[in-house]
Amino acid sequence: QLKADIPGMKKEEIEISVDEDQLIIKGERKYEKEEKDKDFVRVERSYGSFYRSFNIGVPVKADKIKASYKDGVLDIVIPKAEAKKPKKIEVKVEDK
Repeated sequence: QLKADIPGMKKEEIEISVDEDQLIIKGERKYEKEEKDKDFVRVERSYGSFYRSFNIGVPVKADKIKASYKDGVLDIVIPKAEAKKPKKIEVKVEDK
């Protein structure tokens, strides 16, 4: 499981992908500026893109990865794949 604080973003601005043993999180925060006249309200937010990659280190079930985003926290659940078992090869005895 991986958690990342990325406040002020919309889920459409966040992209998550898996490439072999790398989990990649990237996104872009858009510039937002709001000004109101009466009793003056002003809102400014920073903007820009980000890119982070993490080495998972173990085989994972890429099609079973789940991600949720709530209150500025991205939560990614990454289930491990079963370890591959070595294939057993039968040795045959040949008669002459």
